[in-house]
Amino acid sequence: MRILIADDHTLFRRGLALVLSRLYPGVEVVEAGDADGAVKAVEADARFDLVLCDLAMPGMDQLRGLQELRERLPDVPVVILSAITNQADIVRAIECGARGYVLKSVGDETLKHALSLMLSGETYLPSDAFLDRERHWVGGRPDDDFPPDNPLSALTGRQREVLTLLMGGHSNKEIARRLGLLESTIKAHIKIILGKLAASNRTQAAMVAADLGWPHAGRAAKPPAG
Repeated sequence: MRILIADDHTLFRRGLALVLSRLYPGVEVVEAGDADGAVKAVEADARFDLVLCDLAMPGMDQLRGLQELRERLPDVPVVILSAITNQADIVRAIECGARGYVLKSVGDETLKHALSLMLSGETYLPSDAFLDRERHWVGGRPDDDFPPDNPLSALTGRQREVLTLLMGGHSNKEIARRLGLLESTIKAHIKIILGKLAASNRTQAAMVAADLGWPHAGRAAKPPAG
C-alpha cells in the first residue's frame, strides 16, 4: 500500500505515518507539507492507494487542493483529515469529491475502521459532528420541515438518529454504542425505519431517504447492504 499524507504540521505527519505503519505493515508513506506539494508528489508518481490531506493547510483555499488531487487521482480515495468540525465544511468537502472526512481526534481503531470503509468504496462521515451531547441529530432539516406526505416526517427523533448513523456506514453494534442503547433495540428501530421508508435493506433505505430530501451529509454515505 502507498499512502500520501498532506499536512503542514511535520509532527502530525510523522505521528500519523507511525500509526499507519502499525495498521498496514509494509505501507509506503509519502509526505507533503501543503496542497501544492501533494499535487507535485502525485505528478511525480501517481501510484497511490489513498490520500489523506488537511483541510486548513496552505493551498486548500476554497478546497482548490482537494479538487486538483481528485482530478489527478479520480479512482483513488482522497480523504480530509481535520480538526475542523463545522458541518458546512464537512458537507462541502464531500460535495467537492472527498471520499470521507475524519476528525484528527479519533483513535487508532476508529481510524482503521474509517479507512477500511473508504478503501472499499464507502464514504465515511464523523457522526459526532452531527449529534449533540445527548446524541440527538442537530444537522439538516428540523422535524417539521418535511411535508406530511413525506415518509421521513413519520420518523421519530430517535429513528432519525439511527438513520443518520446508518447512512454514515456504522454497524448496528456501533450505532448501539454511540447512542447508549442495546443492539437489539437498534435492530428494532431499523426494522421500523425500513417499514416506514418501504425499503428492503439498509442500502435501499439510504437511497430512499436521499431521494426524499434527507440532508446532504446523509446523502453522501453508502452503508453496507444487509
